Amino acid sequence: MKKLLLGLAVATAALNAPAQLPHDPAIRTGRLANGLTYYIRQNRQTPNVADFYIAQRVGSILEEPRQRGLAHFLEHMAFNGTEHFPGAEKGGLREWCERKGIKFGANLNAYTSVDETVYNISSAPVDKAGVTDTCLLILHDWSHSLLLRDEEIDKERGVIHEEWRTRRSGMAMQRLMEEAQPVIYRGTKYEDCLPIGSMDVVDHFPYQDLRDYYQKWYRPDLQAIIVVGDIDVDRIEQKIKDLFSPIPMPANPAERVYYPVPDNERMILFQKQDAEQPITLFTLYMKREATPREQRNTEAYYRDGYLSDIVRQVMNDRLQELTEQADAPFISASLRDGQFFLSATKDATSGFAGCKQEDVLGGITALAAAMERARQHGFTQSEVDRAKLELLRGMENDYAERHKERNGKYVRQCLHHFTDGEPMLSAEQELQLVKRLDKSVTLAEVNAMLREMISNKNQVATLYGPDKDGFKLPTNEQIEQAILAAQSRQYEAPKEEVVPTHLMPRLPKKGSIVSEKEVSNGYREFVLSNGMHVYARHTDFKADHISMSIFSPGGKNVYPDSDIPSMQYLGSVIGSSGVADFSQRTLEKMLAGKQVSVSPYLNDETEGMRGSSSVKDFETLLQLTHLYFTAPRRDEEVFRSLMNRQAAFLTNRDASPGVQYNDSVVSILYGNHPRQTPVKKEDLDKVNLNRILQIYTERFANAADFKVIFTGSLDLKQLRPLLCRYLASLPSSGTHEQLTDRGVNIRPANERHVFSKKLATPSALTNIFLTAPIPYTIDNDLRLDVLCQLMRMVYTEKVREEKGGTYGVSISGTMTQFPTAEALVRINFRTDPGKYTDLLPIIYEQLYAMAANGPSEKDLQKVKEYELKTYGQVVMMNDYWEQVKYKELRYGLNFDHDYRNRVRALTTEDIRLLCRSLLESNRCIQVTMLPE
Repeated sequence: MKKLLLGLAVATAALNAPAQLPHDPAIRTGRLANGLTYYIRQNRQTPNVADFYIAQRVGSILEEPRQRGLAHFLEHMAFNGTEHFPGAEKGGLREWCERKGIKFGANLNAYTSVDETVYNISSAPVDKAGVTDTCLLILHDWSHSLLLRDEEIDKERGVIHEEWRTRRSGMAMQRLMEEAQPVIYRGTKYEDCLPIGSMDVVDHFPYQDLRDYYQKWYRPDLQAIIVVGDIDVDRIEQKIKDLFSPIPMPANPAERVYYPVPDNERMILFQKQDAEQPITLFTLYMKREATPREQRNTEAYYRDGYLSDIVRQVMNDRLQELTEQADAPFISASLRDGQFFLSATKDATSGFAGCKQEDVLGGITALAAAMERARQHGFTQSEVDRAKLELLRGMENDYAERHKERNGKYVRQCLHHFTDGEPMLSAEQELQLVKRLDKSVTLAEVNAMLREMISNKNQVATLYGPDKDGFKLPTNEQIEQAILAAQSRQYEAPKEEVVPTHLMPRLPKKGSIVSEKEVSNGYREFVLSNGMHVYARHTDFKADHISMSIFSPGGKNVYPDSDIPSMQYLGSVIGSSGVADFSQRTLEKMLAGKQVSVSPYLNDETEGMRGSSSVKDFETLLQLTHLYFTAPRRDEEVFRSLMNRQAAFLTNRDASPGVQYNDSVVSILYGNHPRQTPVKKEDLDKVNLNRILQIYTERFANAADFKVIFTGSLDLKQLRPLLCRYLASLPSSGTHEQLTDRGVNIRPANERHVFSKKLATPSALTNIFLTAPIPYTIDNDLRLDVLCQLMRMVYTEKVREEKGGTYGVSISGTMTQFPTAEALVRINFRTDPGKYTDLLPIIYEQLYAMAANGPSEKDLQKVKEYELKTYGQVVMMNDYWEQVKYKELRYGLNFDHDYRNRVRALTTEDIRLLCRSLLESNRCIQVTMLPE
């Protein structure tokens, strides 16, 4: 009888259990006898490469006090010796990876968070013999076979310390949030759990503590292997079974606890000032229980997420409208929904507001009032309909691109399923689900979710601001009173509004196509009757995406220095003011459910527009483009709002030492040139709306001076009549402009500058700028890129690994053609002030060694492998071809020409000579900031 009752109870529970969502059938999943989970998906979109990941449901929350920082430390140690890749003469995994074109940092990396640690080998060239097997072997070693040798642990202590210094330097928000943790998480494990940990622990922990943590938490039942790419699924599955099944599951494993966060009846408040914090930022959290991981793969959970997406989207639309009022109560505002700060077991709806320094309580009150107004009256049907349109259109786009996705999307899907229990639907499954929700979800349901998210219970408020003379933040009592007062008032209900439906009630008179022909790089050139040149290339890299790039020489260059303040804000003003008779807010409502965007810009030497659309919205893209050329909109209120918000933002701009340092660098490099000076608050008085509109109109008055590049899912037959209607009809004068040398050049000097600033986190920050008169050619550009990659490898080994002196040395190179042909290399690193004088000579010594001896053949071959592998991927991207065509039209250089052979032909002597040319120019400016 007891068995019968038990059976009935189990059957009843099964009937009442929420229906589980299906998994993407293209993702093969399984679980080994030892508890290890695996996910495998074939993806032919990026031929010959695959991504290999190992995820651990283990993070810094599991550390004991004496272990603070060891989860993150362990992640670093995974690259410093494993069973099969011990390093030194026997070879390390980084060395093997780089020989195969897998670059450390870009393709070989890891991260540690509060609840998870994830390692990856991305874009591995699996067409090369042995790569697949070796990548799996590396994952095996990461899971179970780290060596954790004493000497390697000691070397890594310095690297971790420098990472801590880098993350805290100039990052006031990082420090403020760390100080808030013990208050908002009082009495829980989250009081002190950031992955970077305690530097006292990092510097002094006994070796065995790290090994104990590794043996306790790195185990099969908390691990998942993820492999996505151009692979044989059956073969990979068998390899995983053979390689990972022997890993033992420890006896009596420790329980993996997900720590709760209690509710709070009274509001929790925290406020703090910091000398390096430039703006006053207020956050209002409204906490609620998160759905347990094991209950998330259900339609009910997905439905709740869909409802919260609608709430978030409508609220952000409302907050944006408030922000754009001339007397906007805050600099910026937004609403988010998801995990409460660091805790996976608690969700929160979070309202954010950047407050004006002169009225902090006004900003707090306005945000709380906007949230309360929504809670009281809900949304209108039209608001919800627009949000649903956006969600559906986004999902339709995902479905259209389902056979064009890169590996990363599927990897993230598998990761979230394993670490967070999120659904793992195919694009087809998800589209069908969203279509059902689109039809079935009602306004009442959305408003019910809104009131669950904005509940005025379980509230936490934080306020961070600058610490400066004469400025004090409101007290906690004042903050609480402002919030409660806003939540106790009654507000007027929103009204439905009528939104126009047609961008162009009257279509422009057609022009014509004068000529067309095939040109380089797969593009077809169309010369229009107004002199505009259009270049179009059909690709199948994406199923439903067309990108647009429009440019013309001129830009700020053709105007005097006195117009610089107005030109600095031209793009922002035009982009925020709408077009023709439509405000920006109205325009966004009209375009709800469409995949289309156009953004005009004014750069130093060019003006133009960037845009994109789906295939069916391509005509809308061209209509918007025509209107931005012919009918820019004047909006006094938007202009005043932008200037007021900029004034508030710039009030404490110089509070950050990083900003002060960057200003000093630019001033030194360009000799205080007026076109290279930062915008200050007092400059806003010189910004003139009339002048902005005049300059904009002049810049876009002559279509003949513009070149247009379309790349993507184009139908050339449909393209021709649209070009005639919307682009050939644009006005033109037929003239072409020439640029003027305004003297905006890095000074050809050899100087060393050192200055001191008061810093919250002591550090020495150095930038080195090397310039030389080197011709801008496709070969020199390639050599410069390779040189920088080689020097990055050298500095990683000599400065980071051997000396433990920095988290990393950054080095990058660029070439210019105007006003003079020149190469620029920038080297940047941050370190302990006590190590600065030891490390700086190494930076220069290694550069001179490269100029004297060139790189090793082995290192050069590593970079070549990476370049050739990467080229095989980028040639399947629309952005790549658009940039190739842009540079060809702008500079007369075809950077794609014979690329593979040019890479293969590179010699160590090519790199040595380029490096020597850089140094022999004797143009080196070094700028260092030290703590006072």
